[in-house]
Order: sequence, then structure tokens, then C-alpha cells
Amino acid sequence: MIGRFFFCCILMANLVFGQNILSNDNDYNTKKSEELASLAVSYFKNNDLKKSTELLFKAKEFAEKTDDYALIARMNGSIAHQYVQLNLNDKAKFYLDNAIKQINKLPEGDKKKLLKTLSYLEIGNIDFDEENYQKASEFYKKSLKEIELVKNPDEQSIYHHRRSLYNIGNSYYYLKNDSAEIYLNKALAIKNNYNNEINYFIYNALSQVYAGRKEYQRAIDTLKIVLKHKSDLDTRLLSDVYYNLSQDFKALNDQSQYSLYNEEFIKLNRSIRESEMKAISSAINAEQKDYKDAISDADSSKKNIVIIATVFVLILAFAIIFLLYRRKKERKVFENIIHKLESDKIISTKNKLESPVEVQKDSPVQIPNSVEKDLLDKLQKFEESEKFTNPKLTIAGLALQLKTNTSYLSEVINKYKGKNFNTYINELRIAYICQKIYTNKEYQNYKISYLAEECGFASHSSFATVFRNITGISPSVFIREASKN
Repeated sequence: MIGRFFFCCILMANLVFGQNILSNDNDYNTKKSEELASLAVSYFKNNDLKKSTELLFKAKEFAEKTDDYALIARMNGSIAHQYVQLNLNDKAKFYLDNAIKQINKLPEGDKKKLLKTLSYLEIGNIDFDEENYQKASEFYKKSLKEIELVKNPDEQSIYHHRRSLYNIGNSYYYLKNDSAEIYLNKALAIKNNYNNEINYFIYNALSQVYAGRKEYQRAIDTLKIVLKHKSDLDTRLLSDVYYNLSQDFKALNDQSQYSLYNEEFIKLNRSIRESEMKAISSAINAEQKDYKDAISDADSSKKNIVIIATVFVLILAFAIIFLLYRRKKERKVFENIIHKLESDKIISTKNKLESPVEVQKDSPVQIPNSVEKDLLDKLQKFEESEKFTNPKLTIAGLALQLKTNTSYLSEVINKYKGKNFNTYINELRIAYICQKIYTNKEYQNYKISYLAEECGFASHSSFATVFRNITGISPSVFIREASKN
């Protein structure tokens, strides 16, 4: 989630930097571009991403009519950041590349260093969103190095210095690097009056560090400092604060406080999603306008326009058909999963044995019938106990629980379940979390990383891979289809 909350801060920094009014025909376009960008900030603060996106594209149009490379870079960078908010990272990279091309045209100096700092931060944010935390931290370090080269730092330069420290600390948290708290406290220790909102993000990140050390009360106390300024908080930050508080109280077994903050998180998260969908629609419309303008400038021939428009429509039609086909296919897979859950084909909720699969007669392990029957009964109880959600579970550990040896356990699982131990446990976990998502609406609002932890996986990526291999669809697709019910 890093980088999602600083759109208005970055844009305000951009607007303050480069306020010198040109004394030629560029004056009007420069003023108009910055006025529209300033309005975009206001709408963003009110969670109106749709209007904010529309204004940014208009600001970019006016900027491109000037010869101010810094202004054009800033508007492209702002649109890139807006796309990061909407999880459209490929689009963000396109506009970020445009911004970097403009930055490279600038002469060396503090202005160029500041814009390079912002570009490194943005690239890092994209890598962070894609969970490439190591790569993200490297770009954040580049931004720190660049901002420290500014010869005459002003308040906004100091602010971006704090941002670089904060982002390094936040990425280190996800890398489980002990230096995370050091960088976050460094960012907190620097005092300046420019965009004090960054303090709230630092406190939120520190709370996660404390929670990671199981200092849940300290994490809660830190988050409550942020909640004192609730009316000033970005909606995405507030959503994160509610979510982190709910998980901290859950860890302390405080059910009433967990329910309170969990409900607040779900309610706010739903509002954010609706706003993002409207913004995506606005961004698509704005890009289509750019596309049409480009066609008109390149060739005013009606014939060529008709041909290009026809091709565009055909491509769009094929894309829609493909999307509908894929959605239909994903829905079918989802229905099959639910059918299996309800028919007890994934996890048996009845006290009966599954039919054994055919086993070669020369099996190296010979198990007495009474031992085999006892072990099958214990496995049945194990499946019903949900102990398979323990992320540290191994075949040796389970054999010890069931008072048997690993050879007997492995042979029975292979013979009666038709799979090896790892596949057996993974299928139990995936079936468990599918059931939770399908029958508990609140689970449809949880992050994938939380769902992974809930059913016993050590990481988001391993959970997503296993989920797709077993079900045929990704966790996000399953959640989307479950929410329709």
C-alpha cells in the first residue's frame, strides 16, 4: 500500500516547485495547467478520484503546449501516481517514462535532483505494489541519495528527504529487516512544517513493526495517536489504520474492539473501491480522447480515421468478447469449487472414510489393518480440527500428534487420499479458506496476505500459486465471484 497515500503531497510539492511565471506566450498555459492540477489535489482529498483524474489529464494538455520540461514532467508524473492509486501499474509506468524523458532534458541543479528524487520514489512505489520489496528499497535508496545532493534544501526538499527515509523503513518492514524501525524513527525525528501528514503514515508503519514483534498494545497506542487526527487523514490511510487496529485487537482476543474496527474497515474499503472504479472509467475516457486527438493530428483523412476507428472498435469488441468468455469460464470454475465444497469432495464433514485408490501390491510399507483403521480415524478428526492451518506443520509433526511414524502416515495418505503429504495439507487449507470466503462476507474484504496467513501459508505468493494450481483461478477472482452471491 505504500505510495498510495502521497498523491496530494507529491502534487502539492510539484506545484510549489517551479512557480516562476514565464514572461512569454507560455504564461496562460502554465497557469492553467497548475490551476487544474491544484483543483485535482482538492478533489483527491475528498476521495473524488474520478474528478481528480479528469482534471489531471486536462492539466497535462495545457502543460504540453508549453516548453517547460519540468511542468510537463510533473503532470505526467502526477498521472502516473494516480494510476498507482488505481492498481494500473503498467499505465503508471508509461506516464512515468514520459516524465523521466522530460527530466533528462533539464540542466543539472536542485530542480532536476528533486524531480529525479520523485521519479525514483514513484518507481519504487510501483515495485512495492508488485511486492518486489527488495527492488523497491533499492529505488528508495536512490531517491535518498539524490535528495541529499540538493545544495540548497528548502522545506519541501526536507519533506521528500523524510519520505525517502519512510519508504526505506516501510519496505524494510516487509523484508523483515531489523533496520525498518531505525529508518522510520529517523524520518519521524526530522522536524519541518511542510506536509505534516507524513507523520501519520510513519506512525502507521511503526505500529506494524511493533505488531510484528507481538507488541500489540504498543501498536494500538501508536495507531490511536493517528486516530486523534481522523478528520485530516487520507481515506486509504484511515482504512489501513482501521484494519491494523482490528488485527491487533484480534491478536489480544478483544472481540468487541476487533468487531468495531473491522466493521469500520469494511465500510470505508467499500467506499474506496467505488471511487476507484469511477476514476478508472474517467482515465479510460481521457486516454481515448488523447488517442483520437493523436489520430487527427497524424492524418486528417476521413478514410484513415474510419479505418483506424473500425480497427479500434473491432479490437475493443474482441477484447470485450474475450473478457466475457474469461469471466464466464472463471464463474464456471468458481461454481465447481462451491459444488465440491457443498458436496464434501474437498473436505469431508461426515464421519466416513474415502474410497481408497488403487495401490501397487508391492508397496514397501505393510501396515496392520487395525493400525491403518485407527490412523484413518485420527486423520478424519485432524481434518475436522482445522489444525492443518498451522504454518509450521510438517509430516513429522503430524505423525507425532497422531502417535504414529512418518512411514505409516505417508503410506495411508498416499493410499486413501491419493496424494502426497504436502498436496494433502495444501488442499485442506485451500478448501478451508474457500469455505470462509464463501460463507463469511467479511473475508471478502480482507487482504490476500491476511487470507494466506489465516489458512497456514507463510507468504502471499506461495498462497496465490497453490490456490491457482488447486482451484484453477486466482484468490482475487474467487473473492470477486463470491461477492456476487
